[in-house]
Amino acid sequence: MEKDWVINSKDFMTLYEIAIEKFNKKPSNEYFINKLKKSILGLPTECNISTLKLEKPFFDSKYGKTIKELYLKKDIERFFRNYISKKALISKLNKSVSSNTVYKYYKQLNPNEVILGGDLDIFISKEIFQELTKMIQTVAGKAQWGWRAYTFEQYKNQLGYLSFDEVMKKLNCSYATVQKLIKEKLLVVSDQYGDRMLFDKEQVHELHSEQERLIEKYNNDYYTAKQIQAKYSDAFAHYIKGSEDKVRIKVTKVDPPLLLISYFGVQMNLYKKNEIDDLWRDYKLYLDMNSMSIKDPFEDFVYKVEQVLNIKFTEDQKNTKLLWYQYVKKFLLSTRMSDKSRIIFQTNQFARCTEIIFGIFSKEIYSYSGNEINKKFLNDLDNIPRSYQRDFYYFIKKVLETFAMEGIPLPFTMDVLNDPRSFKRIKEVSTDIYSIEEYHELYNYTNRVAFHKEKAIQDVKKLIQTNDYTKYKRYDSCWLYILVQLTNNWRHSTITTQIPRIDLSNTSIESLEWLKKNDPSIEDANNIIYQIGRYLTKINKTDVSAEGIFTIGEPLKIAFVTAISICEFRRRATFDSSPTLIELSGHLVKKYNPHKAFFENYNDGFKFENRKMNRTLSTLIWSVLRHMGKGLKETQVSRSHLQDQTTITHYIKLSDEQVKSLVEELFERNQFGFVTQALTRILFGCETNKSIETKRMFEVNKKFGDVFKIEATAGLINRIATERSHVLKYIEEFDLEGLRELFYQSLTGLLPSKQRYHQCIYSECKYENEYGERPSCVTCQASIINVYALENIMDNYIFMMEKISKEFDSATLGEKQKLANQFYLLHNVVDQARSRFGREVVDGFVEGKTERIKNVGLDLTTKGLKGFRTSGILRR
Repeated sequence: MEKDWVINSKDFMTLYEIAIEKFNKKPSNEYFINKLKKSILGLPTECNISTLKLEKPFFDSKYGKTIKELYLKKDIERFFRNYISKKALISKLNKSVSSNTVYKYYKQLNPNEVILGGDLDIFISKEIFQELTKMIQTVAGKAQWGWRAYTFEQYKNQLGYLSFDEVMKKLNCSYATVQKLIKEKLLVVSDQYGDRMLFDKEQVHELHSEQERLIEKYNNDYYTAKQIQAKYSDAFAHYIKGSEDKVRIKVTKVDPPLLLISYFGVQMNLYKKNEIDDLWRDYKLYLDMNSMSIKDPFEDFVYKVEQVLNIKFTEDQKNTKLLWYQYVKKFLLSTRMSDKSRIIFQTNQFARCTEIIFGIFSKEIYSYSGNEINKKFLNDLDNIPRSYQRDFYYFIKKVLETFAMEGIPLPFTMDVLNDPRSFKRIKEVSTDIYSIEEYHELYNYTNRVAFHKEKAIQDVKKLIQTNDYTKYKRYDSCWLYILVQLTNNWRHSTITTQIPRIDLSNTSIESLEWLKKNDPSIEDANNIIYQIGRYLTKINKTDVSAEGIFTIGEPLKIAFVTAISICEFRRRATFDSSPTLIELSGHLVKKYNPHKAFFENYNDGFKFENRKMNRTLSTLIWSVLRHMGKGLKETQVSRSHLQDQTTITHYIKLSDEQVKSLVEELFERNQFGFVTQALTRILFGCETNKSIETKRMFEVNKKFGDVFKIEATAGLINRIATERSHVLKYIEEFDLEGLRELFYQSLTGLLPSKQRYHQCIYSECKYENEYGERPSCVTCQASIINVYALENIMDNYIFMMEKISKEFDSATLGEKQKLANQFYLLHNVVDQARSRFGREVVDGFVEGKTERIKNVGLDLTTKGLKGFRTSGILRR
């Protein structure tokens, strides 16, 4: 690229060269550079400047910048030959006549204005320049100009007037501002000389005195955004100015008085100083409380207590502090939370609870009686949050247990204390749900891809063009949020914090323009959905609750991938480095309805609520599972379907047709394996080439070489063939309705399971030996495997490949045979998954993806595994 650049540099210019040569702007002025880039893209066709996007960006050492695109030099030169700056034109003509006269005739011509550079860098054509110049020369009258100016000055001075230009200079105002002063009757036109206005000198002087008074007053009482930025931080200024809907504490925003517009700047907002100072303290506290720079949650808790909240402990509280700290530390260690937002929430709760506890109890906690503790803290009033009361109650319980173990006399017993779990709720919680008809109607409305796609793209494009977040409706985020909510039993905070950025490089989705004209394919949808699923399984390794599982119902997949792609393009275009995609208000907002624009064309009076939808989803899933489980109890339902604390208060009696419809809408077809393939073929008539199926049993992808041409033993082949024969024989015992029910049970996770992400068609394992040992569900032909099992399967797969690569040469004959057979079994599973979901999706579960697998596979081709045959080692 460096060589090409040297050869072609005379034909192209970078943004930084344009900024310096044409606008006298510094290359470090990123604001102007960004404006220049956007304005080039927005030029009309006749002014088009050709752009060359570089496949490989290069670093320009002259300006210290990475260059991603170049601009054709001859197009730039053509533009500046044919167009002149409006500012330069007005300045030149002002030497002949007043600004008022120039603007009067400029408006008559009504020229097309072209912006190149900043918002005020306006250009007009040379033809307009020539025509306007001719008009001004005619009006001024070259030969008579000196005499006209003399007589005007004579008249003005004789009557004690000021001209329009003199008023502008005296009040330091623009032409537009003086016009507004006249319109608002703050400035009166006393006389006119031809087309030139004249003003009373005394009145202008009074206005000037009022202007100085206002300047002093507003400087004392208000900040501009730039002053906030200078005093506090860029982020804080943006928090107030660019994201006003997120400001937790309402601040007063005013426009400057007309007399101060030029002083403070056009479209400048002013903010009350005392409110901003208060907000900064709140903002700083919020940032400190919601940051987690320390890896140890307990250390983070201590920092928030002692440094952020600045809680001071007395000598009379030292033992209670020690006991409380021990309790918090043990709690945080035992919970082993992996989600950063949950850790922050828990440490914040403990820190705030610490503030209340040690503010109420000035002595050691054991010096109080049970009744005193009840009165001060464990009461049914509304002054202390119930969650804080519960934490404190369990803390006291642990203290008493410790005292009992150490033989220390108890100050009181637990039965004396009020149990906060028995208190009335401070906030009454609703238990109503959406009806099944309302759910289906919302489902269908949200799945109107073309309708919502157009609105979301339009909203995002407007944001990209203006960078005005106050007018950004967040339509794309609302759409994505509701799509996720329709099939995932997630809290609001989980939806907004756990939908990650996505990689579109392995899809056909190119840009917002591409999405306007096209719909993504189902392959694109699965690629992105499984990306998110992989991300969630990694951050929720030990979590089997509903918030660790991600599902998009089959009918919603195209809508989902469209919405999430729009969100991703929005993040990229606005240079937002946020790791998540949904841009909706959360706990920073006091009161904000983020779904207003989305439901503008929906039923009047409809109100979307996260918790109500969670209750609806839980009820629908429970009703489906209960219908299919023939009297299944709630406690038997997998926690992966429901929130940990879900209480199901409704049950809907469903018809078989409704169950079938809901299974399609709520659950994803993301299983694979021999059983899934057999059921699908019988129920849905999928064609399968049996010769290809047989071939896959004995030879694997040839790209990997000899290691994948292993001839398995008769024992190994017999094992797989026998298991498949058993499975087919078992399936044949069902009638068509029974098979359909078996299939739907597999989709809803109702079949027996001994291993996460694996289900079995048998109620008891057929292959368990007399010692209670069972083979791995991974390679069993009776397994129905969920796609997210690939997280562990592919870890084991790459581990086996690397193990063979490192250890095979030094292994004994028996070990070589064992490694070959273990690998064959595992690869058979991987091959089935690739056949079902595609290679890119499956290999995506491995860090390094297909390239890494191929590299290790190439290394294995040198091992000469082809000749290793076993003799029934794996036979049962």
